[in-house]
Amino acid sequence: MASKSPAECQGESPQPRAFSSDLDLQNPKVITDLFEQAAHANLSEKTRTGSTVHLPSHHDLLMTGDLHDHGLNFKRICKLAALHTSPTRHVILHEVIHGPHLVNGCDMSIRTLARVAALKIQYPGQVHLLQSNHELSQLGGGDISKDGVSVVGTFNESVRLMYGEKAGDIFNALGTYIASLLLAVRCPNGVICSHSVPSQHMLARFDPSVLDRIPTPEDLLPRGSAYDMVWGRNHTPDLAEELAERWNVKLFVMGHQPAEMGYNIETPTMLVLASDHSHGMVLPINTSKAYDLDSLIGLLVPLASVVV
Repeated sequence: MASKSPAECQGESPQPRAFSSDLDLQNPKVITDLFEQAAHANLSEKTRTGSTVHLPSHHDLLMTGDLHDHGLNFKRICKLAALHTSPTRHVILHEVIHGPHLVNGCDMSIRTLARVAALKIQYPGQVHLLQSNHELSQLGGGDISKDGVSVVGTFNESVRLMYGEKAGDIFNALGTYIASLLLAVRCPNGVICSHSVPSQHMLARFDPSVLDRIPTPEDLLPRGSAYDMVWGRNHTPDLAEELAERWNVKLFVMGHQPAEMGYNIETPTMLVLASDHSHGMVLPINTSKAYDLDSLIGLLVPLASVVV
């Protein structure tokens, strides 16, 4: 899909407008505006350096796992985050699209993605959106199959069905939006949040400076550093130790990998979250408090416990 580069988007200054919870998601102009304005907000974050946001001290952060179009859990996350109550509250969202349930064969997850974009526009300094392998595959035209179904193809077909001749405009705006997403959020206490981190076999080609700059188109392609960042799996304690030393961090909180009970301990310093099912979890932390893995696990909140 043709799209504006992050640099081109960063130089623009579209005027955001207030978006209510009653978005007209059938209107292709609304969808296009949301993605374009959210991309600008992503690239204009005051605490962003390159593709990393550095959160201030003594702020509250809600880290989530993969969402995969789980609308109810998204509402629960918004209620827990309570962004309207204080400018020092933050939420991280990622892997929003490609849910397991189709509507008459259509993947409607672009609507949840648009709602996330609207939340970013409403709270530009408090909502932080991470790059993920599903969004990146949607950008690059790669393929991911679930139960024998191409989720990228189904998403594209559904957008064309829903928006007709305006689908091309939406794809262009969506491409700009996905290219603007973060690779990491860092806290002063040594916690780093990302969709994933590279696997061991990727490290020889991985350029760690990608966290400190806007990813190039090559970074976003297979074997590129941003691509490797969101596709890594099966991490070992030795790898975690190596990355912790490289990046000067203590704990990793990620998604991307299965977590049937809402979380998984991958290594003694790596916690995996999932927010896309009935056992989904989220993690509230303070950006200045010291944590170990056990204390993080003790803070986990089951999304099913949140009444909306």
